Amino acid sequence: MTQARRIVHVLDDLAMGGVTRALQNFEHPSLTELGLHETVDIRRDKVRASSPEDIAVVHFTANWKKLAWLAELRLQGGFSRIILIEHSYTAGYEACEVAPKQRFRLMLKLAYSLVDTVVAVSHTQRDWILEHKLAPAQKLIAIPQSRPCTDLLALSPARRQSGPLRLRAFGRFHKQKGFDLLIEAMSRIPAELAELKIAGTGPDEELLHSLASELPNVEICAPFASPEAFLSEADVIAIPSRWEAFGLVGTEARAAGRPILAARIDGLTDQLAPSAFPHAPNNVASIVRAIYQAANAEDIDQRGLEAREHARGEYDRMITGWRAVLAGETRSYISKTLSVCGVL
Repeated sequence: MTQARRIVHVLDDLAMGGVTRALQNFEHPSLTELGLHETVDIRRDKVRASSPEDIAVVHFTANWKKLAWLAELRLQGGFSRIILIEHSYTAGYEACEVAPKQRFRLMLKLAYSLVDTVVAVSHTQRDWILEHKLAPAQKLIAIPQSRPCTDLLALSPARRQSGPLRLRAFGRFHKQKGFDLLIEAMSRIPAELAELKIAGTGPDEELLHSLASELPNVEICAPFASPEAFLSEADVIAIPSRWEAFGLVGTEARAAGRPILAARIDGLTDQLAPSAFPHAPNNVASIVRAIYQAANAEDIDQRGLEAREHARGEYDRMITGWRAVLAGETRSYISKTLSVCGVL
């Protein structure tokens, strides 16, 4: 009996929430039938193919030190193909966190040169990689991130009531998510116009509690296991991130029939359908204007329905993209994607 092809997912931190959550997508039947999926921690184990058909899928974030891991995987791993998912780096990240940009871009060029395919998790992230010639178009594919949203698609859509706009936000309490900017914006919003609840936990929890302590229309809430109840009481979901490779909060909000009030940055840009309330990134005054626009909008319910339609089918499209990549149909899939997007 022929040994099943292995699809080896290579990580350097098995506790990374967003990445390990993304791994669940590979449990889809149409992907498991392509090979035996397994996860390996490159810090502890030598990552080697057991047959010439095996594939490596790299999930860890590249840096100068980790280039050695990629080089070893390329030269000694024995895999038929190496695929790298760019979970982290974006134009927004570079603008906020990187000072020596040329050195940073050189590192990315070297990392991407050591793999066969680079998968961007949003079209905007792919465009940034192409703009700076970090990887050639022929080896770069955008597969926007998603998750199964059957539970959220079944929720009743937004029903705007009288009184303050019910603005909600959730996620990791970290500088990246921009919740400090959102709270500062709320300090300029009358309590009768909008009220905000933010759910989550993280390193900035003490800071966010301090910023919100004097604001009667802002509440910091504990994290939740499932977002249904939190989304059900919302009119609009705020996503004020400073950078965001994709932003699954946006997917969940839209699937639940809630329009998003989001920064025009990175992967969030992909999600800014006409139903959304966009604002400039890292800009409190722009967030304030977007909140006023949302609070005064008379079509929140319709926007929620449009947001849901925008989200419907995204998970299936993601699985279709990954099936093409893992099945070795990358070239035709990339050609089709670039043609649709006007690159070819």
